[in-house]
Amino acid sequence: MEENHASSIMSWFRQRFGKQRNDSDQVKPSKCSQTCSSNTSSSVCSSSSSSSSVKSSISAKPSASDQPVPSVLSSSFRSSLRFDVLVCHNDEDSDLAQSLASFLEAPSNGLRCYLQERDCPAGGAVSTELLQAIQDSHCWLLLVTPNFVKDDWCKYQMHQVLSEGPMSQRIIPAVVNMPRSQLPPELRFLFTVDLNTNKEFGYTQVYRAVLQYLKDMSEKKKHSSASQSDG
Repeated sequence: MEENHASSIMSWFRQRFGKQRNDSDQVKPSKCSQTCSSNTSSSVCSSSSSSSSVKSSISAKPSASDQPVPSVLSSSFRSSLRFDVLVCHNDEDSDLAQSLASFLEAPSNGLRCYLQERDCPAGGAVSTELLQAIQDSHCWLLLVTPNFVKDDWCKYQMHQVLSEGPMSQRIIPAVVNMPRSQLPPELRFLFTVDLNTNKEFGYTQVYRAVLQYLKDMSEKKKHSSASQSDG
């Protein structure tokens, strides 16, 4: 009977304290861990939102190629000729000529240049192609350097340009690596662009000179057409 009583007491202890131990083994997430998890989730969402906002602002920023070119470049007068600028230069100055042409032809500027070494067709007679390019170009840029002045072929180009459009806005001498006093006598009565001190600013002056010529001639053509219609 004592054994049964002892067995009954041990069974009661196991049921009582064993149940408490099992309940205490089930660990519930603390308030701190819940708060940290909530803060982390909020931080991730905030970071994602901020990143999306930055990406949107970057994609919305217009690039140079998205900027509209001047309206005069869409005029019928401008499209009447194949090129906007013929670049005359000495072979030793090819890098400078190509740099200037690249600036003028950039998407944000939109001009069409003629460079003999690039645009003259293979097998074509050089002098014939030059005369054709002069007639197919609105303006003529003479890249006047010490090499240009000494080169008979450059002098030939210069005289062809002068004979085609003397005393006009179409001729643009750009001077580099020499003073104005050493210009060929035929060019001293023309406004020149100085590339000696600031090439980038000089490039911009050339660009504006071409645009101004196209604008003036486009307006002149419109007025002429309007006068003929009224008559």
